[in-house]
Amino acid sequence: MCGIVGYISKNNTDVVKKTIASLIKLQHRGQDGAGICFLKNGELEVNKGGGYIKEVLSDFNFKSSTAIAHTRYSTVGDIKKENLQPILYKNTALCHNGTIYNIDYFREILLKNGFSFDGNSDSEVVLKWLFYKLKKEANLWQKDEINEILSTDFKNSAYSILIMTKDKIFAFKDINSYRPLVFIETKEDYIVSSEDCILDKPYIKKFELSAKSALEISKEGYELIDEKPQKTQQCVFEAVYFSNPKSNIFNINAKNERIKLGRLLAKNDSIKADFIVPIMNSGYWGAVGYSLESGIELELLIKNQKNILRTFIENREKRERLSKEKYIIDDRIKDKKIILVDDSIVRGITSKNIIELLKQKKPKEIHLRLTSPMIINSCFWGVDIPNKNELLAYNLKSADNIKKELGIDSVRFISNSDFEKIFDKNIWCHKCFLN
Repeated sequence: MCGIVGYISKNNTDVVKKTIASLIKLQHRGQDGAGICFLKNGELEVNKGGGYIKEVLSDFNFKSSTAIAHTRYSTVGDIKKENLQPILYKNTALCHNGTIYNIDYFREILLKNGFSFDGNSDSEVVLKWLFYKLKKEANLWQKDEINEILSTDFKNSAYSILIMTKDKIFAFKDINSYRPLVFIETKEDYIVSSEDCILDKPYIKKFELSAKSALEISKEGYELIDEKPQKTQQCVFEAVYFSNPKSNIFNINAKNERIKLGRLLAKNDSIKADFIVPIMNSGYWGAVGYSLESGIELELLIKNQKNILRTFIENREKRERLSKEKYIIDDRIKDKKIILVDDSIVRGITSKNIIELLKQKKPKEIHLRLTSPMIINSCFWGVDIPNKNELLAYNLKSADNIKKELGIDSVRFISNSDFEKIFDKNIWCHKCFLN
């Protein structure tokens, strides 16, 4: 799960500042590093580095009428500069959100055919695989032939991909539509982005790319291959957690769906409490829905340190430390019965640390409510949970055992059947909730 964005100006004006500004609005999708590719004297150049986007690209002053950019959340490959994106090879750049299945197989073939690698990311393999299969310079590539290679050779993979050449941007979606990708046309630019929360001005046209879509954009316009398959496997975690609440992803509004989940969870709950307390920011809109349905007052008694963003998408070395430093607990929690609302429990690190902080303020009761089912299975399509033995719910098996492990008064997850009322399994991927 990363964030990608690309801009092409209709009238050859600079888009670099717009691209960086849009990427900053996708910071929630990755915190390991960021980069941008732009045109400089007719050649592609990349600037990238580790850290938050504002740190990496703050002093960037180049101008270009075409650019693609990426913020990285590491799922395949080490956290080092060589794996940051965009990946540049033979005056062609690639940004990728997702995970490629069986990547070592493709890397081994490339190595045997004389290719070498700067890093160990799957994205670098994809770009060089296209050169290996197409056997021509990128300025001669056609969107349909690229799409055929990607959708055939990487058919079991998750990808939303941007490819930049000297005068074009190509965009592609995998055959299951695991990750979101939206096209936007404004008066000045053509834009492709992971989410539409980047929008801050009126637009002429906007549409979500469907599964196996191929889009070719130049300053003269765009051409789309759109097969609109009936069955997809859209990542439900995008709607529950990853995407900005302002975003419309997979043709639904993330905020509204989270409110619906909170309402549905409260509808079948009998716990009485003084306050609904969201874990910020992931549990906020679910807590709003729970409060609206239950009539219990919502209070922001857990606040975030401003300089710490998402802990779930941090690398493993930082995750536990930051989850202890991130939160400030309000003194009003003392002697109160609270319903703590979050979107999910994955490894349980954040939940355990928050509950420890809450107990220091001596609440009367703590009841934890989750607006997704128990996460009990691995994800290989762009979420960093490759090993289900890391998952709290997989190890403890039941809400009652999780309650005992956390040392609180009750734990309740939304049921799979209720969850499916909002997210149909024929459209959304539920693999992380199923054995």
